Amino acid sequence: MSEWARRAHHYLNSTGRFKNFKKMSEGQRYEVIKEGLLEFIRGNPIGEGEVEEALEWFIANRKVHEARAFAKIMGLKVGRKR
Repeated sequence: MSEWARRAHHYLNSTGRFKNFKKMSEGQRYEVIKEGLLEFIRGNPIGEGEVEEALEWFIANRKVHEARAFAKIMGLKVGRKR
C-alpha cells in the first residue's frame, strides 16, 4: 500500500477539494485534483520508487480522477477502461 497516495487523498479530502465534486464538469474535476496534488507534492515530495506504487494505489482504490491527474503530473499514462 502506498502511504504517500493515501496521505495525498486525505489531503485533498481535508482541504475541501471534493466539495461539490459531483456538480463539476470532468475538466473542472481534473483541474481541482491537479492543483491539489501539485500543492501536496510541493510539501511532500515523492520518491521515484514510489511513483508506480502510488499510481497503482489510486487505481486499485478507484480514485480515477486522482490517478489521471497524478499520471499526467508524473509524465505517465493511464489506460482507459472500455
